[in-house]
Amino acid sequence: MRWLNDRLARTRSEAGVTLIELVVVCSVMTVILGFVTRTLVVMQNASTGSSLRLQNLEEARILMDLVSKDVRTAARMTPTTSPFSVTACTATSPVQTQPCAPAGWTPGGNSAPYVGKSELWFYANITLANQTQASPCPDIVHLVVDTSANPPVLKEQVISDVNPTVDAPPTCIYGALSGGVWTGTYKTRLVGKYIVNGTSSCITPDPVFIYWYDDAAENPVSYPTPVASLTATELLQVNAVGITFAVRQQTNFKVPCATLVNRVRLANVDYNPIPSPAP
Repeated sequence: MRWLNDRLARTRSEAGVTLIELVVVCSVMTVILGFVTRTLVVMQNASTGSSLRLQNLEEARILMDLVSKDVRTAARMTPTTSPFSVTACTATSPVQTQPCAPAGWTPGGNSAPYVGKSELWFYANITLANQTQASPCPDIVHLVVDTSANPPVLKEQVISDVNPTVDAPPTCIYGALSGGVWTGTYKTRLVGKYIVNGTSSCITPDPVFIYWYDDAAENPVSYPTPVASLTATELLQVNAVGITFAVRQQTNFKVPCATLVNRVRLANVDYNPIPSPAP
């Protein structure tokens, strides 16, 4: 019976772990939980960063698709003028004759004519505004990156000929004459946002728009990035527009900007070249 009593005594023993054993176990568990937590945080940040990069890329793709499509339709008003030779209607006497860009466009850029690194005015065959049918007269289009907005946005303002079934180039009329001033209603749309070209948010130094022409050897050459608008002589030579969009949403995550680059050939300019002077 003695062996049975000893066994029962050992079974009823309330002896536990020592303090040192408990401290060791807690230390090991703390280290393990620290590694697990850090891994989860890294994985979550990586997932968020990947999602933000995809969003930046999608925004850049939308911008590039819409702007490239509209710029590609740039057209001459007359055979001897540039698609970018859009003049602003003036209120001086005598009142400027049409075609010209009337007042009424939303502030956030320069008045026509202006062709620069983040803004341009041009004639284009897109018929986006005020028309139920196509017109021989091109639309007046104003593309501008509005950096006064937060975040910066690209706006497109369009006005069409008021008599699409009657008018034809170069007799095109935009807006209405009231009190000696040409005014009109522009259709404005927000093309995209988060444009960060040349800012501290992106290392891409390229401007939004670069203008190309063919040299004497028919090699494509770009004009130096203009601080202001290109001259009238330079505009006549432009036959392609380079477009660069660097896009980055405002976030605390260290996510690089998404950059897309394209060069749009102006098909209507090639199809209707400026006539050579008579010998």
